[in-house]
Amino acid sequence: MLPRKIFGTLLITLILCSCTLFKKPVAPDYSTSLYINNSRPGRDSSGTTPAMQVSNTGKPALSRSDSLLKDKYAQYLQVPADSITNLRLYRFIDEWLNTPYQWGGTTKRGIDCSALMQRLLAEVYDIYIPRTSYQQYFTDNVERFARWESLAEGDLIFFKTIPGNPITHVGLYLGNGRFVNSASRGVTIESLRKSYWAARYVASGRLIVNKSRKVAKN
Repeated sequence: MLPRKIFGTLLITLILCSCTLFKKPVAPDYSTSLYINNSRPGRDSSGTTPAMQVSNTGKPALSRSDSLLKDKYAQYLQVPADSITNLRLYRFIDEWLNTPYQWGGTTKRGIDCSALMQRLLAEVYDIYIPRTSYQQYFTDNVERFARWESLAEGDLIFFKTIPGNPITHVGLYLGNGRFVNSASRGVTIESLRKSYWAARYVASGRLIVNKSRKVAKN
């Protein structure tokens, strides 16, 4: 039997570094609020779709809030604002940015990496993936690949942050080497080029839409 001090140290390490790898898989429950988003983009409080405004260029005119959103995340990613096109994705990120990290958490009070990915893919892409980073890596509707050069917006990125465990962390790629995740500093946008993440990178995964289960929403 391990001495009490060593056992305590190992337990703390697992809690700080893992991302629900050892949690018992939880069956999806669509009756909960986890996958329900009543304020869907493009609808007002009355439930009707507002008329679309068109600019003199022939393209839909952006609201001021969406224009500011594009500028904000263009700075995070160090890219031109015009390259920020998936506003549904960035509205989700903006809503969750700086939420505290909590191992096993699924709410604004605290959320872990795999719960953030599960929520993001459900609310932005209407796709279901399993609960833990380990399950998300091995699920049938994710095509795994290793080369960074192949990464595109929406790809999952998997890391090994604990020796001996194959997958313990996951994030979602945004572009220009940046990804969103929930780690010790909460929900943040990080650079894959940072030595910490680069050294712990395992592989990436692309969602196969025709193999994916759609998430039911109210």
